[in-house]
Amino acid sequence: MNAKLPDLRLLSVDDCAAGLMLSIEAGWNQTAADWSYMLSNGQGFGVRTEGRLVATSLALPYPPDFGWISMVLVSQNYRRQGLATFLLQAAVDFLLARNLVPMLDATPDGKAVYSRLGFRETELINRWSRGSARAQPADLFSIDGHDSLDLAAFGANRSRLLNNLRSRPGALSFGTDAGYAIRRDGRLFSQIGPVVAATGSDGHSLLAAMIDHSDMPLVIDVPARLTPTAEQLTAAGFSVQRKFFRMARNKERGFGQHSLSYAIAGPEFA
Repeated sequence: MNAKLPDLRLLSVDDCAAGLMLSIEAGWNQTAADWSYMLSNGQGFGVRTEGRLVATSLALPYPPDFGWISMVLVSQNYRRQGLATFLLQAAVDFLLARNLVPMLDATPDGKAVYSRLGFRETELINRWSRGSARAQPADLFSIDGHDSLDLAAFGANRSRLLNNLRSRPGALSFGTDAGYAIRRDGRLFSQIGPVVAATGSDGHSLLAAMIDHSDMPLVIDVPARLTPTAEQLTAAGFSVQRKFFRMARNKERGFGQHSLSYAIAGPEFA
């Protein structure tokens, strides 16, 4: 870090376009709708140089126990100046001030940095991807009333996020009386997730129907412990694109009943 700390700026929804430019530069999948949701429901932090947003982080609270850190981004010409650590700490402090455990999904490169700041790995997440494919007929259902199941799976109320994802143009959501799945459009891929179900059979049925009904390039972030799900995705033409390390600050386990979750919402949302 330079001797003089940069000026920390609090971001608002008005900064969506500038934030999106940073995630595009990084080659990430987020859209303007993602940035709008995060900045409307969480707190963004940024550094500006010559009037341009050059680095960001974001904290998304999930009371009563934890919060999510994401969008730690630094423009190419401003890297290796300590900005990422500076902005990460701002997000950590924001959550700690609200008695929330900071959590995040780290890339392999970021894991070492976060470990030095007290974050511990709780789970490995694999990102699976597949190119375009012919959509197949699928039996789709639209059953509401999964709030209790999702609360048990996730460990916090995220109904606002789920309603936002379901309501986006091009989104698809369906479920049975034992679970649900959501697909939304990203900048580069459509993303499946979350997928939450009471049993493995229900989870795999929901996932299969969602895949069969999709003809666009897809990504899905799945806990690595789910070997049967990995086999299902491999058979459907998916391959592992990258890994994320789910981490919690000074805590060795996350929240919620992991056995109910078959795909996460994404590293920006948890």
